[in-house]
Amino acid sequence: MDIAGSMNITFTADIDHLVGHRPSVLYWVVQPGSNVGGIGAGLIRMVRPWNEWLIVWGYDINEPEPVIDHAAAEQIVRNLIGDPALDITITGTSLWGNNEMYATRLQKGRVFAAGDAIHRHPPSNGLGSNTSIQDAYNLAWKLAAVIRGQAGPELLETYTAERAPVAKQIVLRANKSGREFGELFTALGVMDARSEEEMRAQIEERKAQTPRGEEKRRAISAAMELKNYEFNAHGVEMGQFYTSTAVIPDGTTRPAPTRDPELYYEPSTVPGSPLPHVWVGDARQTFSTLDLAPSSQFTLFTGIAGQAWADAVPDVAAALGLPVAAVVIGPGRRYTDLYFDWERLRGVDEDGALLVRPDKIVAWRSMTGADDPAGALTAALRSVLSRTT
Repeated sequence: MDIAGSMNITFTADIDHLVGHRPSVLYWVVQPGSNVGGIGAGLIRMVRPWNEWLIVWGYDINEPEPVIDHAAAEQIVRNLIGDPALDITITGTSLWGNNEMYATRLQKGRVFAAGDAIHRHPPSNGLGSNTSIQDAYNLAWKLAAVIRGQAGPELLETYTAERAPVAKQIVLRANKSGREFGELFTALGVMDARSEEEMRAQIEERKAQTPRGEEKRRAISAAMELKNYEFNAHGVEMGQFYTSTAVIPDGTTRPAPTRDPELYYEPSTVPGSPLPHVWVGDARQTFSTLDLAPSSQFTLFTGIAGQAWADAVPDVAAALGLPVAAVVIGPGRRYTDLYFDWERLRGVDEDGALLVRPDKIVAWRSMTGADDPAGALTAALRSVLSRTT
C-alpha cells in the first residue's frame, strides 16, 4: 500500500541562468504559493545539462489522483521554478506511489525475487539501483555454482539470509530520510503558515538580526546537517555485512565503528565483509584489489610469506572442479602493496590468507599460515558451498 503520492514531470527548458553558476544533479525547491503537495516543495533533477529536466512533486493520496495534462504540468513547472513566463515543452508525466515495504523471505522453491520486488521505498538516499544490482550479484554466482554441480542446493538458502536484512535496512533508511525533510520545513517555520504571505514571512525571518532570526538559522543548519544521512550515507550503501552458512566466522567480531556507521564505511576483512578496496600494482600500473577478485571465480589473497597457500590453489581448484585463483601481494611480485594500505587493512598476518567469493565478499580467512594449506582451503570452500559429499 502506498504511503504517499508522487508525480513525475519531464520537460525541456533553458534554465541555465538559474543553475549554471551552481551546477548540480538535483535541486530542492521550496516555493510559497505552489500548493501541489501542500507545502510547495519539490525537486528538479537534471536529465541533460542544461535543458532537460525532471520534476518530482507530491500529491495527497487521500484525495482523488490529480489529472496532470500538459497544461497542468506546465503550470506546476512554472510555479516551482518561479518563472511564469518560462518557455517549456512537456515531454512526459506519470504518477507513482511511495512505499515502505520489504520482503523477509526471498525464495520459494525455484522462484527467487530480487530488486524492487523485495524492497519498495522512495528514491531517498539513491539506494534502489545499487541494492538491486547487489541482489543480483549475490544470487547469480550461487545459482551458477548449484547448476554446475559445484555447490549444494543449501547454498541458495543463504540468499535470503544475506539479502533480506539489507532490504529492510535500506527501506527503513530511505523512508527515514524522506521524513527528515520535515525538520527543514519546521525550522523554516512554514508548517503552520496559513497563507502564502505567512509562509514567505516565515522564510524571510531567517535573515533577521533578532534572537528569533538567530534561533531559526541554528535550526536550519541542524536540519541541513540531518540531510547528510540521505546524501552521504556511505556506511549504508557499502558497509553491508553478511551472516550465513556461505560465510565462515573465525571467532572475531567486526571492529567497533569509530564514526557514525550509517554515514561512514569502515573497511574490514572479518568474514562477511566486502573486500576492501586498496591500490596495488607496480611502477607502471595500478589495480584495485576489487578488480583482482573477478565475479567468475573465488580468489585467495595472501602475502609472500604465504606462498604455500598460493601453491595449493591449483590442486584444490582441480579437485573441487571449481575456478579458484591466488593473488600474492608483496614487493617483487606482480602486485606490490604500493602505499602499505593493504598491510593495514588485510586483517591477517603476511602468511595468512583471505578467501573472497565471486561477489567480492570475504568468505573465510586464516590469520596465519597452516600446516596443511590445501586441506584448510578445501574444507573452507566445501563449507561455503554447502558441499556435504
